[in-house]
Amino acid sequence: MRTICDVCDSAAAIIFCAADEAALCRSCDEKVHMCNKLASRHVRVGLADPSNVPRCDICENAPAFFYCEVDGSSLCLQCDMIVHVGGKRTHGRYLLLRQRVE
Repeated sequence: MRTICDVCDSAAAIIFCAADEAALCRSCDEKVHMCNKLASRHVRVGLADPSNVPRCDICENAPAFFYCEVDGSSLCLQCDMIVHVGGKRTHGRYLLLRQRVE
């Protein structure tokens, strides 16, 4: 599974910008972040290779998007909804962005 660029909606994203909350391909990253001095200071991190994405600890099939510190488990969107949303278990969770720090 690969992440598609939030700007062009066609190329594979390789960068995530926290300030813009966007995943970008190399071309769009250059267009967006090299256009002015303020945008060039955004902290951006490289997205990990899709083959390195952790799998959900519950269904063991779908890619994990959330990490629950209380349960110590990685969860896909569907399993997270079943375990944490609408029930009594509203643990604080972290979004797994498939990031590697460069």
